[in-house]
Amino acid sequence: MTQKLGFFPTPYPDECLYSIFCRYYVRSGISSPTVATKRFFGCDKSLLASTVYFPRKLERLGYWVNPDSGITGRKLICEHTAYPYHSISYVDDIYQRMEDAIHDGIPQDGIEDLTRRMIGKCKYTFTGQYLRYCPECAREDIEKYSETYWHRLPQMPGVKFCSKHRCGIKNSSVSFESIRVRIYPASYVLRNMDDRMGGLESQYGEEYFSIAQETAWLLEHGRKFGGHQPISSKYRAFMKKQNYADFHGTSIDRNALRHDFVEKYGEEFIAELLPYDGDPLYWLRYLQESIGFNLRPLHHILLMRFFAGTVENFLNMEVKEELPYGSGPWPCANKLCSHYRKDVAVQTGIRKMGNEVWAWFECPYCGMRYRRSDPGKSFEEYLKKPCFSDKGFIYEERLRECLSNPELSLNSIADMLGVGAGTIGQYAKKNGIDVKKRRKANYYCGAAKSEGETAYYKRRVLEELQKTPIMSCRDLKERVPGAYEWLIRKEPDWIHARLIHEFDKPRWNEWGEAALAELKAAYAEIQLFGDKRKRINISWLARVAGINRDDIYGRLRYLPEMQKFFDEVCETQEEWIRRRYTEIALEKKKAGGKEFAYGDVKRKVQIRRGSYERNRELIEELIAELNDVLFGDEQ
Repeated sequence: MTQKLGFFPTPYPDECLYSIFCRYYVRSGISSPTVATKRFFGCDKSLLASTVYFPRKLERLGYWVNPDSGITGRKLICEHTAYPYHSISYVDDIYQRMEDAIHDGIPQDGIEDLTRRMIGKCKYTFTGQYLRYCPECAREDIEKYSETYWHRLPQMPGVKFCSKHRCGIKNSSVSFESIRVRIYPASYVLRNMDDRMGGLESQYGEEYFSIAQETAWLLEHGRKFGGHQPISSKYRAFMKKQNYADFHGTSIDRNALRHDFVEKYGEEFIAELLPYDGDPLYWLRYLQESIGFNLRPLHHILLMRFFAGTVENFLNMEVKEELPYGSGPWPCANKLCSHYRKDVAVQTGIRKMGNEVWAWFECPYCGMRYRRSDPGKSFEEYLKKPCFSDKGFIYEERLRECLSNPELSLNSIADMLGVGAGTIGQYAKKNGIDVKKRRKANYYCGAAKSEGETAYYKRRVLEELQKTPIMSCRDLKERVPGAYEWLIRKEPDWIHARLIHEFDKPRWNEWGEAALAELKAAYAEIQLFGDKRKRINISWLARVAGINRDDIYGRLRYLPEMQKFFDEVCETQEEWIRRRYTEIALEKKKAGGKEFAYGDVKRKVQIRRGSYERNRELIEELIAELNDVLFGDEQ
């Protein structure tokens, strides 16, 4: 059926915005199509559509509306629908397809499927809710156009007051369900509207008025955000700035964010504004992911006001990210480099390791790469105990020169380069230098023939002890190659009386005391915050204390106080099995169980491969014992 109404061809009788307009034009008796168009579509801020949120059949716009009327698909979408408001929360594909339709025009096959997805995404209406209106806006419409229209703002969630007149929004007699099958022009429905105007009578009137203002602003300018992706990035920047997230944007204190959010708005207002059955703030946990799926425009309004005061401020505000170690360049840590302590190094990597932030820096002039783990520690303090990942090419050149000099021992080279002798040995091996050959060159063969080997080595040992009174066999091997090997065979008592064990040196005692203090603090932390079901062992304590577990195992036999501490606080595997199995058996008995079996344990405990086989006998005896003691009466 095709009926031409002036310049409005209507090839389809579909119940849509434009067929409604044609019927309105015929029945209204208005002689001028322009006036009819203006009155139908209303002022720039109004909306009359069968779906309220978005008009349908936009692809037929060219058939229904005269091109000279100035009404375009872009104008209808941006100025007469709620799309700008909802655009900040659409997922990427909906947002991009809609923007393409705005810029390139509505495709011939239409956007009906897209429209349905948009309506489903932004749907806040339920059976029993009504089209709403502002009484003062309706009066102004009648004075200006002799008609009134359904405006966009009163239909938006969270809007209880008019942002223009500060009066209360009222329900009409038309429900959202009704408009799916019938057309209810606002002028007809509101002809007997209530003349009384309500002010900001709500307990949270000012808050609701602010939300209405922000909603009105989004209806005009929401597309400026460019979808939810830029908003998501800005949220992460604000969270990092306010210490709710780390430098990667990963949440580190969700409870603090929630606490401050509730502190700003109040629990009662949040519960009234967001009347969910469960937690009204469940969506806060999605700030780092799935924002497009889980956050609605009203959520965004609350968040933007929380971070920046207003939605417009949030759009315009630039957040400068503060990196843990600054913005660089960073100083070089290589004493051999001409740029030592000068800001020339670049950051090559950064990551979070437990409670620490590790970052790697490399100097382009010497190739040295070093790692820092505490942003709060100054560089001068860091240099007292640096951590090098790669010494660089200048260091290797200097090392090669030193190793080529047979007069220098590995300890001497280590002192010159500021590293340990073991590090020198590793680099020597890496560069193909035979350290053993250097040692053989310094053996007794170079001494005077009149002096015997034993006397020669004793004299050399005493000379070194004059320089370094505390010396281990490792030190002696480096300083006087061959001496220890000769004297341990010829004069073992004499050499033992003058050397100490490597781990008996004062620096290792100091390390043991400091490590023990850290381990005790770690144990206290585990007792407060750790999983009580887990077995406390050396590995767990070392990890919490930030100490290398292998360092503890290698030195433990020389640290009796530390061994005593471990004996007191650490559980053996047998003790842990007895404790944990008993706890699980008691839980089952409390739940009304009749018998305890190994399957109950497997459901509660992650058992490593082979653990059951190693402890089979103990486990079987323990299960039988628990069944007899706890479940004997039931059986």
